[in-house]
Amino acid sequence: MRNLLTPAYARSRPGKVSIGACILVWALPTTAPVAAQGRTFDEGVLRVTIGGRDVAREEFSIRRGRSFDGGTGYQLLATAFYPPRRTRVTIPSSVDLGPDSLPRLAQFGPITGVDLVTQAQFGPRILILKTRRSAGETFREYPGVSRNWVVDDSLLSLYALPPGTDTGTVRLVSPRQGSRVDFLLTDRGFEETVVGTRRRSLRHLVLTAATDVRHLWYDAGGRLMKVEIPARRLVAEREVDSAVPNR
Repeated sequence: MRNLLTPAYARSRPGKVSIGACILVWALPTTAPVAAQGRTFDEGVLRVTIGGRDVAREEFSIRRGRSFDGGTGYQLLATAFYPPRRTRVTIPSSVDLGPDSLPRLAQFGPITGVDLVTQAQFGPRILILKTRRSAGETFREYPGVSRNWVVDDSLLSLYALPPGTDTGTVRLVSPRQGSRVDFLLTDRGFEETVVGTRRRSLRHLVLTAATDVRHLWYDAGGRLMKVEIPARRLVAEREVDSAVPNR
């Protein structure tokens, strides 16, 4: 499975959880781990619009380092700011991935004004979702699949690191929304699109599940440049000349 950063370039069962699942769940850290001072492969800013109207700004980075389970891999850090100016809601996230770009651990939150942190841990044959509130914690266990992609309706920069580019089925897991949907991933090669006001030739990956189609665009270096979800009239574009500001 080719990684864009490589230079070649259930059923839900709420309530009781098996002992093996409990071991995995309790291994989850209470806060998202930080990659060990690894090299930063990419960092950037996305401008998110719906129907041409600015709704959010996202800042993200991809680092190489040591993951929570002691192995090497990547960490994708992403934060969304709604609205982009005079922000009222901030949504932070972190996804730890192995060297194969497959997710191992994800965390969302805490979100502004919401008493909730969501975590997901991926094993060879199991997915465990954990939600934590001040009143307590809940767990859910699902059957695992071999190819997952952690996404979120409000964090488009999570598309910055695909689980390979080979055509085939990939399961999009949205821990906060509680959804797990299989999509067909297709690599259309390099095609032209517009980012900002500039026409560019970019690597075009397409995710399809019935009428839900998502267009993902990357430059020759594997950097996410644009996300389009026509059904939502949503476009997220990289602000090419913008540095991540200090906040």
